[in-house]
Amino acid sequence: MTMERLLTPAEVAELECQLPAGLTEPMRELALCLYTVLVRRDARCGQAAPDADWQAALRAQAQLAMEQLQYLSGHMGGGGFYLAKGVAAMLAARDELIWREFNGRNYAELARRHGLTEMRVRQIVAEQRARDVQQRQGRLPGLDDQ
Repeated sequence: MTMERLLTPAEVAELECQLPAGLTEPMRELALCLYTVLVRRDARCGQAAPDADWQAALRAQAQLAMEQLQYLSGHMGGGGFYLAKGVAAMLAARDELIWREFNGRNYAELARRHGLTEMRVRQIVAEQRARDVQQRQGRLPGLDDQ
């Protein structure tokens, strides 16, 4: 697992100076989340004293985060909505990948590769196999109509 680069106070300050007064705390937090993803993509992330080039890049990323925030608030603001963590979708994608990588006997290898126990890989393979058989077999007329 790779270490996540953390933004320094100097890097966060670039966003903070673009946040309008009166912005709600959840909107501030959302802006920071958007900004953090953008900034962490750059290898220069984590500088205590950004040079002029990095400061300009941070300013551009802060502007982009603010544009994203404005777009989201315009399209989704005004109503409450639940933002799922997306864990189920990510796990489903991981399980599908494990099924594709499975060669009939490489349980231990897949467990190491995906940070799981061998028992969990066996369970995933069994679930994926059952799903695959169900999809290929389809429905039997007259038997599945109830």
